[in-house]
Amino acid sequence: MMIYSNRKYLTISSLLLIFSVAVAGCTNTSNSSYEKKSPRNNIQSKEENLTLAEAEAQSNNLKKAIFYYIQALEFDKDDIEILCKIGHIQNSLDSPELAIRAFKQALIVKPDHVPALAQMGIYYFEYKQMEKAKDALERTVKLDQQRLHINVSFERFIALDSESPLLAYNALAVLSDLSRRHIYAREIFNLLMPISENLSLIYTNMGYSYYLTSNYTLAENFYTKALDINADFERAKLNLGLIYVRTGQYNQALQLFKQVMSTAQAYNDIGYFLLLDGRYQEAEYFLQNAIDLSPSYIERSHINLENVQLYLHDAKFLPTSR
Repeated sequence: MMIYSNRKYLTISSLLLIFSVAVAGCTNTSNSSYEKKSPRNNIQSKEENLTLAEAEAQSNNLKKAIFYYIQALEFDKDDIEILCKIGHIQNSLDSPELAIRAFKQALIVKPDHVPALAQMGIYYFEYKQMEKAKDALERTVKLDQQRLHINVSFERFIALDSESPLLAYNALAVLSDLSRRHIYAREIFNLLMPISENLSLIYTNMGYSYYLTSNYTLAENFYTKALDINADFERAKLNLGLIYVRTGQYNQALQLFKQVMSTAQAYNDIGYFLLLDGRYQEAEYFLQNAIDLSPSYIERSHINLENVQLYLHDAKFLPTSR
């Protein structure tokens, strides 16, 4: 597995998923309940509440929109579409726990509701509950494939359409890669390529899949494709940089890393990777440069360099085999 230092730039979680966030901010409705009645106003129908909720949502008044959606639920507590809309808005407001409560309620009403099931799978995956994520995502994909095939039996994936939960497919593919089911993961990535609006993400994930099986040439090709589409995509730059480190192209790696972090950090990260890879002399060079460039740089650089020097010292006195 690709191993990184413990800073925000190089983290295994950065290889996973990108989720679009509609708005920034946080909600203060942590004590709200979707079945708890709000104070009644003079609105007398579900339809009136929905109209007001949608108007507030379009105006980006998301907390007011949630209020009216909850009011609409008082007329029909089992309306799955309303529950899912509440879940999506709460997710946009960076309130995942409240979002999941809404999606869970939708699944109580209809256990095979694909949009809610997809969101649950993605949530479990983001919070590293991998077994639950696997179950929910596999079920999501199976239900979507059954919808696409209608009642025809099938053995392989069929092309997706605009109703398919693309993020759930992507999450399942990444999870499959992490579980060493690389061929299965690549089948899903190939399925997503013709329809995804975020090809830079899909190409980067495909590159990572090939990296995991040490096929650095194909991995590099996909990272390059991702950067051709989005030249500012940091994950593709970092992953391509690690390919260059792995293949000894240190200058190319350094130039890519410097585009997303300081020069001292770039030297440290290359040195750290080389340390983990057992290339101690090269690691010593990069870690020493990191310290020279920024003497007050993170303590970890000094610790890494000390470890490298210990390894080199021990190697010097190890008996040679005959």
